[in-house]
Order: sequence, then structure tokens, then C-alpha cells
Amino acid sequence: MSKHFNKFKGTIQEQVVPIIKTALTLHGEVERNFRKTAVNFHYEFNVRHLTNIFQGLLVAKPETIKEPDNLIKMWVHESERIYGDRLSSSENMATYKAVVADLVKKSFAKYNLSKYF
Repeated sequence: MSKHFNKFKGTIQEQVVPIIKTALTLHGEVERNFRKTAVNFHYEFNVRHLTNIFQGLLVAKPETIKEPDNLIKMWVHESERIYGDRLSSSENMATYKAVVADLVKKSFAKYNLSKYF
């Protein structure tokens, strides 16, 4: 991630480590909150899902990501694409969005991203 984002502005590069830490935290929360059951047999989250999120972020280009909050929003989008698309009920989706909103508020407090949640 760091190597890819070396081409970006310094303020964007600074967000790489917090995004990685927050992605790991989110993965743990998803594993804890959404357990595999007979009804939700597809609720099995592993390292492959994390890999897919980071692969999505590595598609970013310097000409499209001009501000750090754009990268954070892209991470939120990729995470929802990977985790949110697997959730089968609106209650689970609401729980997921609440977890992400809380993590974004804690990890990226200096950016006003609350309007997206």
C-alpha cells in the first residue's frame, strides 16, 4: 500500500497506515458481529476479504484521489462492497453501517465524514 501511494500527495500518504489499522479493526468487528449460522451459512469472513478491499484501493490513481478524505471514502466503499454485499438482512446492514461509522469517527476524526453515515 505504501509503495503504491508514494505517487500521491503527502496528506494522502499519511492516511495509508490509519486505513490499514482501521481495516483490520473492521474485519475483527465483522467476524465478531456476523457469525456463520444455518440461515446465514455464507457469513464466513477471512483474510481473502481483506485482500479484496486492499486490491480495490490499489486501483486508485493520483489524478482521481486528490484529497485524503477521498481515499477514506474509497476505503469505506470497498469495505461495504466486500462485507456489506454479503449481509442478508437490513438489520445486519444497519449494524454494519453503525460499526463503520463509529470506526471512521474514531480513526479519522479530523475529517467530517459524518454526513455519509
